[in-house]
Amino acid sequence: MASAAMAGLSAELARGTRAAALLGLAGALGPFALVMLTVQFYALVVPTGSLETALGLGAGFALVAVAVVALTQLRERLLLLSTERLVRRLTARTLAAATARAAMPAIAADHALRDIDLVRRGIAGPLSAIALDAMLVPALLLLLATFHWAFALFAAAAALLALLIGLAAHRATRATLAESNEAAAQAARLAADAARAAEAVEAMGMLPALVQRWAATLARGTGGLRRAQATARIAQAATGALYGVAQGGAVAVGVLVIVEGSNAGYGILAGLLLTARVMDPFSRLGTQIEDAAAARAAWQRLDRLLAADETTPAPATRTFPCPEGRLLLDRVTLVFPGAARPLLRDVGLVVGPGDVIGLAGPPGAGKSTLLRVILGVQATNAGDAFLDGHATTQWDRTDLARHVGYLPQDPVLGAETVAAAIARLAPTIDMPAVLEAARMAGALRMVAGLPHGFATRLGEAPALSMGQRQRIALARAVYGAPRLVLLDEPAAYLDAEGEAAVAALIAALAARGTAVIFTSHREGLLRAATRVVTLRDGTLAPVGKAPLALAAPARRAALAAPARRIAAPEAA
Repeated sequence: MASAAMAGLSAELARGTRAAALLGLAGALGPFALVMLTVQFYALVVPTGSLETALGLGAGFALVAVAVVALTQLRERLLLLSTERLVRRLTARTLAAATARAAMPAIAADHALRDIDLVRRGIAGPLSAIALDAMLVPALLLLLATFHWAFALFAAAAALLALLIGLAAHRATRATLAESNEAAAQAARLAADAARAAEAVEAMGMLPALVQRWAATLARGTGGLRRAQATARIAQAATGALYGVAQGGAVAVGVLVIVEGSNAGYGILAGLLLTARVMDPFSRLGTQIEDAAAARAAWQRLDRLLAADETTPAPATRTFPCPEGRLLLDRVTLVFPGAARPLLRDVGLVVGPGDVIGLAGPPGAGKSTLLRVILGVQATNAGDAFLDGHATTQWDRTDLARHVGYLPQDPVLGAETVAAAIARLAPTIDMPAVLEAARMAGALRMVAGLPHGFATRLGEAPALSMGQRQRIALARAVYGAPRLVLLDEPAAYLDAEGEAAVAALIAALAARGTAVIFTSHREGLLRAATRVVTLRDGTLAPVGKAPLALAAPARRAALAAPARRIAAPEAA
């Protein structure tokens, strides 16, 4: 069953396509009108020598030429605007639907965005131009038929032959190109692997063998590419020859019509100009078959996604007060489809204001997943996470973000300025809050060393190291004084000095009453926790208390002093 949203988008797209097709039809008749004006020039001006007639026909010629260019540009602009509007509306609807109930929201969002990109390329790319030109074919055939049915029949036969040549070329090159691309990708992987392990490759004498394999793989891909290019050249030559034959054939058809006794009128001229226009979309269709199939499949997947969302909409979210930031995990259980055992099983945890929980456990135990459950972006089979008595899954995401800071393992920052990244892309950047967050994360000195300080755009030279990016992501996590901060391996890309800065940050957060949960394999960082728990076989087990971090507020305040001392040089 088609979704109502996609049905509305389809209707809107159809209206835009019809308008673009009408503009294209007017543009297609332009060259015919120009030739007719040229014929009239020779018919009216040359015998009479009338200057007025020549000026009038010249003005008409210029007007038609300008109109053809304007109509072509207008069609392209209309198609682009329709595509942009459709993509905006489609993105807003599908991202919300994809992430509402997905077990892995980030992956679901990525798949939806890829499908949207396929649809966008299908609408705005060469495939769209081919489709619009194909829509003009019936009108062009009808115009040819007004001169004589033979002109329309000949043009249709030429278009069919052009389509068969294109399909044959596509079929002949598809498998060869796929093999060539795979061989090229394999050669690139071999080179990349050799570069990453260059010292080991040279030390163990593997370089000659690797070079030989790389050359053989590349040669195999190059050979396939040459065969595909040869086939494509043959098809291109055949298509070019067909265009020449079609023009000559249009003249031959006109001669036969005249010999037969019919009045061809300007039919020969129309056949010369319009037969190639009829053939054009069909000669290009063979190269776009796979793109058309991919765009159609992507549209259908998005349609099914939105239909499912309309049938069973996601629960409504709302805003809640968060006076303390007290977290409760109530018997959380999570089993991924097809898994032999639960990843999380009856996990329970209480975290009060100012508590610092160190979460340890082997790789793959589910620590990062548990943090996503706390954030409310990972659905569970049973149990839930409650912040100040309200389930985070039912919390409005924008409102919850004011109370919760989060550092993922992979600190993706985008391409904005450092200040905008720390301020979480807020429309208005609170610079005092940005500076405070950077100070707490130990990033002030590092940011000051960038070419434009906080105005430096991420991704511009010089490229930031992973440690620098993680410090900025840490500042983003604590921006705005959240009640709860979740840190996933916060010192993964940092040295000993960076680890000490993270410990100072955690102590400073605890001192001001912020609850902190962090995952880590570093014993030194785990000492900053008031409690250390380990996640193993889906359950949490207490490890004990960190020797220097007690739950008493007075003790935490005393621990904050070293944090301020460590952060003081950054503030300077």
